[in-house]
Parts: sequence; structure tokens; C-alpha cells
Amino acid sequence: MKKLSVKEIAFGGIIAAVYAVISLILLPISFGVYQVRIAEAMTVLPFLTQAAIPGLFIGCFLANIFGGMGWLDIIFGSILTLIAAFGTRYIRTKLGDTRLAIALAPLPPVVFNAFGVSIYLAPLLGFNYWFAVQMIGIGQLISCYIIGLPMLIILKKRNIFI
Repeated sequence: MKKLSVKEIAFGGIIAAVYAVISLILLPISFGVYQVRIAEAMTVLPFLTQAAIPGLFIGCFLANIFGGMGWLDIIFGSILTLIAAFGTRYIRTKLGDTRLAIALAPLPPVVFNAFGVSIYLAPLLGFNYWFAVQMIGIGQLISCYIIGLPMLIILKKRNIFI
């Protein structure tokens, strides 16, 4: 990862703020096993700029502090978002700017959050692990593919962030 410029650091801060605000404005649907965290649509942004990686991590961390799910979500949910952001960037690095890469860009957040968040959220809320994986996975698919992928295509077409 290359060193970020002041402009990229500022952009990462904007991403963090927008992620946190969207998550908290939509608090009732952003947390828990039955969640569709609309802010997760932004997890496609590392495909366009590496400045999104720290921005998403910080935004998720801030949202999780105020989200009410506790310290496990604050720490592990934020780390999973960070890992997923690196995964999305890795897809761009390895596959380039291809249609396949674009189609796969939202996949890391879906997989890491569905399987990872369920590890601590299912027992915390009294759900079966595999049920939690399905519910969180469905919410992630909605956020990342139905909202995030079209957003990525539009931003890429307009050469925003590139």
C-alpha cells in the first residue's frame, strides 16, 4: 500500500464520517442479526481508491461504538470490515479493472461479515450460527451487491476516485 496524500487522508475521513452517519441514522436496520447496513454499500470503494480502506475501518469503528452491540462488535466488526476492505482492494490489484474484478469487488465484505460477525453475534443474541450467517449474509448481499455494485459501476464510469 502506497503512502496516502493529504487529499487521500481527507477523503478517507469523509468516507469514515459518511459510513458512521448512515449506519447511525439507519440504526434499527444497521445492527443485529436481521441487519441491512446500507453503509456497507461503501465497501466497494477500495476498488477505486486505497484511501477508502482506513476510512471504512474508522467509520465502522465509530458506528459500532454507538450501535449498542458491545465491545465484541466494536473490535471484531471493525477488524472484519478492515480485512474485507483489503480483500476488495486485493481483487483490483490482482484482476485489474476487468468486468470479473468489478463483479467480485463486493464479495469480500459479504463473506467476511456473514461468517465473521456471526461468530460473536449469534451467541450474543441467542441465535444459531448458521442462521446468523444466512441473515447477515442476505443483508450484506443487499447492501453490497444491490446498492454497492451499481454505485461502483457508476463511479467507475464517471472516473470518480480514480
